[in-house]
Amino acid sequence: MIGRTFFLWSFATLTLYISQTLAALLPSGVIFPLYIYPGTGCTGWTPVTTAIQSNKVLQFYIVINPNSGPGGAPGSKPDTNYQACIAALRTAGSAAQNVKILGYVATGFGARSSTDVNSDIDTYSQWAASYRPDGIFFDEGATAANLLPTYQAFSARVHQDFGTSFIILNPGTTPTSNYFAIADIIVTFEGFYNDFSSSSLVIGSATPSQKQAVILHDGPGQAPFQLVNELASVLAVGASFITDFPNAIAYSNMPTGWTTFLGNLISAQA
Repeated sequence: MIGRTFFLWSFATLTLYISQTLAALLPSGVIFPLYIYPGTGCTGWTPVTTAIQSNKVLQFYIVINPNSGPGGAPGSKPDTNYQACIAALRTAGSAAQNVKILGYVATGFGARSSTDVNSDIDTYSQWAASYRPDGIFFDEGATAANLLPTYQAFSARVHQDFGTSFIILNPGTTPTSNYFAIADIIVTFEGFYNDFSSSSLVIGSATPSQKQAVILHDGPGQAPFQLVNELASVLAVGASFITDFPNAIAYSNMPTGWTTFLGNLISAQA
């Protein structure tokens, strides 16, 4: 009888553990332009690694940016701190599968040469599997229809190099709707906290909210729950990020209200 009771208790415990580990991810996640240097022992990224492990129902999109891109000559590798700490981010999200790591690539709003953009994509794809990104974050994205073929080619290059991959495009505003077909998420608002309102976004069948992300800087130390609820539940954007730091250093510092923001994001979707 004791053996059967122990077996049933163990089975129930295992079932609970599995259900928590494989809990469905909430539809609205977090995008973090993580331009902070990780440092020895990954101390610069500890709040992010901890957040990924502690908030298993949140999807994290982490943008890494060693040096305005992969850095160095084509085919180069990041330094050993980046290698170890990108791998640590991936390990932190391995149980819940709640982290995607994107390599930063500038596109100059369509003006940067395709050779240079493709070289950055190729370089990221050649990194070792333990720290290779899951896809690419194209910054300074264009919005006009005449530049769509350029970005279609960039998107195709990512899928060619990475195979199964993830693409985020950041024009900081809403582009022509056809861009939504070549990216998994588009940052349709990046700007000052006080400049954002729901009317800043264009939401429709061709520009679905779940494929949009919002990034706000120069905000308060603690973003109010009402705003987080509007982003995650009312507008139902795919991802968001709010920091109190000013634009010039917004992504090289941990937001003061980071932990509260994550808690509110979960509560808004409860």
